Amino acid sequence: MTLVRILPLIITSVLLVACDDPAPPKAQPSAAQPKVNDCQLTMGWDPWEPYMYLTPGNEVSGLDIELIQALAEESNCQLSFVQDHWMSLLQKLEVGEVDLVAGASITEKRKSYAMFSEPYRSENFVLYVRAGEKAKFAESFSDIVASGKRIGVTTDYIYGEQVSSLQDKPEFSASFVYSAVGEANYYNLLQHNVDVIIEDPFVGAYNIKRKGIEEQIDKLDIRLHSGDVHLMFSIKSVDHTTVTRFNEALKSLKKKGTYKQILQRYML
Repeated sequence: MTLVRILPLIITSVLLVACDDPAPPKAQPSAAQPKVNDCQLTMGWDPWEPYMYLTPGNEVSGLDIELIQALAEESNCQLSFVQDHWMSLLQKLEVGEVDLVAGASITEKRKSYAMFSEPYRSENFVLYVRAGEKAKFAESFSDIVASGKRIGVTTDYIYGEQVSSLQDKPEFSASFVYSAVGEANYYNLLQHNVDVIIEDPFVGAYNIKRKGIEEQIDKLDIRLHSGDVHLMFSIKSVDHTTVTRFNEALKSLKKKGTYKQILQRYML
């Protein structure tokens, strides 16, 4: 048999063998990959107990820190922290050296370099009196001021329109007793230098517990609204979609009850 006649037979045999080879195994779906953070944010913070502070282990903690960590986790973002004074943090936010700060009020000037989240916390103030003396006080703050009670406040602290409007009236100016630092107000109350003090409820709860004076002070059923606070994001370093994610995360945490649980841990 000639080579010319043999070659077609060889080629046909090779093709038949190739057709009989089993198909290669299908690729198996890979195992689910762990969820990873797809954004990295630097948060600037200024110590203010119990909202933000360093633990004995040198870790950043506090009410606002816990809330924002929960929001970041819900938004699939990772946080790192930079400590500085408030005015310096605003300057760093403006140029994009930090990505966000907490506890911010909205102003026209800040809108030029920052984006704001929905309000994540309302700022309110409560009134503390000596234990057993609640019955001596009227049911409204304006009536308490008009009655001549001495009111302990902190110098240069903004308590909201309801308080400042009375502070500015000459006939009531003597009713307000000013302290350079907030903690002095508790001393003045217990020493009968004032009759009532105004304090942030979370700061009050923290200080009263830390000082061990829970049995010596009562809280009146009066709440003074100061305003809402927001997260403030740098326009230079943060995309607006990140702000949207944080807003959605806030709704989610409130719906799941996580938001309320964090707040309750810092109240008496």
